[in-house]
Amino acid sequence: MKTQVLFSICSGLIPAFAFNARDDFSPSSYAKDDVITRDVAVIGGGGSGTYAAINLRKLGKSVVVVERDAELGGHTNTYLDPTTGTNVDYGAQAYWNISVARDYFAHFNITLGQFAPNPLTRTYLDFQTGESVSGVEASNDFSAYVQQLEKYPTLYYSWELPTPVPEDLLLPFKDFITKYDLQDIAFSVYFGGPGYANILDQLTVNVLKMIDNSYISAQQPGGGVGPVSQNNSELYVKARNELGRDALLSSMVVSARRPTNGRDGVRLVVQTPSGRKLINASKLLVTIPTLVDDMRPFDLDTTETNVFSQWHYSAYYVMLIRNTGLPSGFQYANANESDTTYNIPQLPGPYHITESRVPGLFYSWYGSPTELTEDEIKSDVTNVIGRLRAATNSTVTSPPDYIEFKSHTPFKLVVSAESLTNGFYDQLEGLQGYRGTWYTGAAMISHDVSIIWNYTQALLPELAA
Repeated sequence: MKTQVLFSICSGLIPAFAFNARDDFSPSSYAKDDVITRDVAVIGGGGSGTYAAINLRKLGKSVVVVERDAELGGHTNTYLDPTTGTNVDYGAQAYWNISVARDYFAHFNITLGQFAPNPLTRTYLDFQTGESVSGVEASNDFSAYVQQLEKYPTLYYSWELPTPVPEDLLLPFKDFITKYDLQDIAFSVYFGGPGYANILDQLTVNVLKMIDNSYISAQQPGGGVGPVSQNNSELYVKARNELGRDALLSSMVVSARRPTNGRDGVRLVVQTPSGRKLINASKLLVTIPTLVDDMRPFDLDTTETNVFSQWHYSAYYVMLIRNTGLPSGFQYANANESDTTYNIPQLPGPYHITESRVPGLFYSWYGSPTELTEDEIKSDVTNVIGRLRAATNSTVTSPPDYIEFKSHTPFKLVVSAESLTNGFYDQLEGLQGYRGTWYTGAAMISHDVSIIWNYTQALLPELAA
C-alpha cells in the first residue's frame, strides 16, 4: 500500500498534508507471500546461526535465517581453483574433534578426516624491511601454559569467572608471559591467534579464551579434523540446500519490534533482494556481533545498550593472491628482531603469506587494531610482497593479483578490565531470553566453532520450549 500525500493549496491558506502512512509491522502492508511466520528467527548465517537453524528444525521447530552475505558460512571461505579443480580454504581451517562437531558433519553425510596442513617450510622475515629474522623461538610445548589454563576450568565452556576476578586474568599478556616464564611459546601464541591485534597488550583472560583447550588439543594427532573433501564450505552448501527458502540471503533487518514482556513474539522488517518482508517469530536468536551500531535496528532498550556499548574489537581480513613472485613451498611469517616482544611484530600487517595447496596461489591473514579499507590493506600487502620479492631474489615486477578478499571484522569482541570486574559477562548472559531474544556466536563464548556449536546446543531447549 503506497503512502498517499494530498496537497491542498488555496489563496491565503497554508498547504495541508494528509497521510495514509504504511505500518511496516502490519501484515496488511505486505503481499501474502512476503509475510513469514516462524517459531524462531535466526539473525546471521555463519557457523552458529546455521548450526542453530538446522538443529532447531530437527527439534520440529520452524525457522528463518537472515544473512547479509550471498552465502552461508561466515568465516568459512573457500575458493575453487578453476584450473586444477582444487578447493582452497583460506578462512576457517579445521575443527576440534569433539562429538558435537562429528555429529553435525554426520547429519550432512560429510566424511571427516584428520586435519593435515599443507607441508611447507616456514621462514621468518620482518615484513617492514624484508630482512630475514633469525632465532625466532616458536615452541609448540604448551605444558607450562596449560598449567595456568587449568586453574580456570570454567573458561573451557563459558565466560564464568571467579569473584573477584583473579589478578592474573587481568594482566596484559606480556606481563603474564614474564610472570610464568612463557617466553618460549609467546610467538606461537601470537601466530596461533590471528585476528587478535597486538596480542601482548591484550588482557590475559582474552588470550586464554583464544588459545584454549580446543586449540591445544587440535595440535595433537587426531585433535583437529576437517572434511576429507578439503572443502569446509561443503557443510554450508548442504545446509543451504536443506534450509531452502528458509534462508534469506543478501538480506538485512531494517527494523524490529520486540516485546517488553518477552511473550508477545517478535516482528522484523527485512530488506531482501526481492523487496521487504515481514517476519513474525515467537523467538529471536541473534548470532551476529552485538555492537550497538549493528544492533540499532533491533529496538534496543537502555539495559541492552548499556551492555553492548562496552565492546571493543580487532579488525581481521583474509585474502587469496596470485602472481606474488615468491618461491613455492614456503610460508612467509611476519616477525621482528626484538627480543623484548619475543619477535612478535606490531600490527597492522599480515601475519603471514602462505602458499596454498595450489602451487603459486598464496593466502594471507591480516590483522589491525582498527578497521582499514580494502584498498589500504591491499596496498600494504603489495608493499610487503615487494620487500619479500627482493629478499628472495625474485625477478617478478608486475603487481600481485588479489583473487579473493574477505573481511572478518569485527573480530574478537572484548571488554576492559573494569567491565570484567564489574560483572560484564554475567550481565551479558542475563540478556538470554530477555525481550524474547537469545544470543550465541563468537562474542558469547569462543572463536572456535566447535565450542560455539556446543554452546548453541545448550541453548536449543530454551528456544524450542
